Amino acid sequence: MTGDRLVKIKPAGRKAKSPLVLQPRDEMIMALVSEFRFLSREQLQRLLDFPCTTRINIRLKKLFDHGYLSRFPLPTVAGKPKTIYYLGPQGVLVLAEKLGLDSRALEKERKQLNRTAFFLNHQFFLNEVRIAFSLAIKDQPQTALDRWLKDCLMMFSNSQRKKTILRPDSCLCLTYQGRLYSFFVEADCSTMTTGRLKAKATTYLDYARSGRCLQDFGFQFFRVLIITKGQARLTSLKTTIEELTDRLFYFSTRDQVCQDPVLGRIWQRTGQQGMFSLLES
Repeated sequence: MTGDRLVKIKPAGRKAKSPLVLQPRDEMIMALVSEFRFLSREQLQRLLDFPCTTRINIRLKKLFDHGYLSRFPLPTVAGKPKTIYYLGPQGVLVLAEKLGLDSRALEKERKQLNRTAFFLNHQFFLNEVRIAFSLAIKDQPQTALDRWLKDCLMMFSNSQRKKTILRPDSCLCLTYQGRLYSFFVEADCSTMTTGRLKAKATTYLDYARSGRCLQDFGFQFFRVLIITKGQARLTSLKTTIEELTDRLFYFSTRDQVCQDPVLGRIWQRTGQQGMFSLLES
């Protein structure tokens, strides 16, 4: 890592490009890296059910060489940096033509990826959570993804009529057996102080009482999912929030979410002991 800024990987010796005919899977790769902002090769394999590492590496290199994808190393404290792929300039043109997306918006987001290491690691964490939900929903025929909103900003007046801003990491809505389940997602990188955590939890409670959720998102009830990096941090956050409320908040760890069935009994709840499923009433 150089400071806290990205160092783009420059292709070595681009003397001649081998011919490339775009396949439907190539367009799917471009659409996925655009939707998630960026993805690693391992994440793409999981989303595409593409088991052969050699084949996908060859394909990603071709897409990079032809400008359909760009890439950079994800900064790490120790060890070899993980290569991350995001939309390239040619990929912007393809998605604008094939999917009717706004090329200016795509290019703006593409250029904004040159940010601090904290943003990148937080987004990578959030991508892991989203992938876990995507794969779990795919494996359950009675479950469907209604929406995953990656940019949420709510402005409302709290009980003291003070204008308040709430910015969740994501909003997730899924249906199970015809019933809608709605969640706001918080990926905790252990950087938030107890004071800031209490303030954000209080803002969520104020937002729930305000009744603005139906107007803003089309659903009336929601839960807040807090995913932490480890069990000790989870226990600390749960204890802190339980000083404010015994409802609304669910907790799990990154390992549990990414390794176990994310819709299963891997969640703890404020004010209660034991493990719970998100699909329980």
